[in-house]
Amino acid sequence: MAAIKVLVPYNFATQEEKALDFVVNVFSHVKDAKITLFNAYPALPSVDMGASPELSKMKGPIASLSKELTEREEGLKSIRQHLIDNGFEPDRVDYIFKERKKSVAEEIADMVATGHYRVVVLSRQPVKVTRLFGKGVHSRLLSALKNVTICIAT
Repeated sequence: MAAIKVLVPYNFATQEEKALDFVVNVFSHVKDAKITLFNAYPALPSVDMGASPELSKMKGPIASLSKELTEREEGLKSIRQHLIDNGFEPDRVDYIFKERKKSVAEEIADMVATGHYRVVVLSRQPVKVTRLFGKGVHSRLLSALKNVTICIAT
């Protein structure tokens, strides 16, 4: 039987704990399920610090952003360990932490297509006023992905 590949986009919001709980409850005992945690972060700005004394003032904030990215990747590793501690074998859980080149929805859709994932587990996001006027990540994924099960943990 082919492995069930499950993609869990994770952006460190408190609501995403429900998605992790769902993954543990549903897939920890499915021995052919492989879980991938996924986070696509925005690119750090590229600034030539030597070009101007004013630009050298950006060194601190850019270093702070770089540190935050390192902490986020460590956070994904910690979440991976949480899944292992809750019944997954280490070889069944992986994570992908990559620079975002497109929108979040497009990055997730590309990951599903290239990685041949059969299931995507999302968390329910709080409604923002801006989403009333445009499509959110959930809506974009629902319209973009075909032959994929999308679970929204609430």
